[in-house]
Amino acid sequence: MTTDAEKIEEIGQILETQNRADSFEIVSLALSIKDEEEREFYLLETVYWLIRNETWQKAYGTAQLMSETYEKAEALRSVADYAASAGHLEKAFSVYDEAEKAALTENLAEWQQAELLHRTAQSLRRIGAIHKADEIWRKAVSVAQKGENSNSQNGSDSSSVLAEIAEHFAAEKQIERALEIARNIKNVGKKERALRRISEHSQNIKRVA
Repeated sequence: MTTDAEKIEEIGQILETQNRADSFEIVSLALSIKDEEEREFYLLETVYWLIRNETWQKAYGTAQLMSETYEKAEALRSVADYAASAGHLEKAFSVYDEAEKAALTENLAEWQQAELLHRTAQSLRRIGAIHKADEIWRKAVSVAQKGENSNSQNGSDSSSVLAEIAEHFAAEKQIERALEIARNIKNVGKKERALRRISEHSQNIKRVA
């Protein structure tokens, strides 16, 4: 019987190639890994590989076979990004919706949910879906703020995601929006760092103006 280590080694060899003929084999190998964390990791790597090979439909099918994990949400978002870049906007929006749902699965910590939502919103913003992106950012902030009230690690990580979102808006020249998020971060150190970064962005905007 082939061990997980042997399967992973074989997957690694396939990942180094661009041979589309290996598509079925690599998906089968990844699905057969017994360790759940390893399986989801290599399924995500397989999705990335399929996208690089411009077989995004197979990548989408593989993402749907994944368990309800962080990796699944990330895989779906990556498929949607590629579909959008290839001009398949209707399909892309459908898969972004799936990525959003996968991000909110209950077995993820709030900081993970918020981070995935933030990344999905960024993707939507890049393709001009501003209203939908803003809707998801509001959810991301709400989820992260809820996470700040939980155990120390999840709370700290949730504060980090809020700081990341705030800095994103500052970089987009939405200073007031950035400040609104940053001023409410509960972790003092992360709040102060976010406010400093926002101040730097604000100064840069003034210099350019």
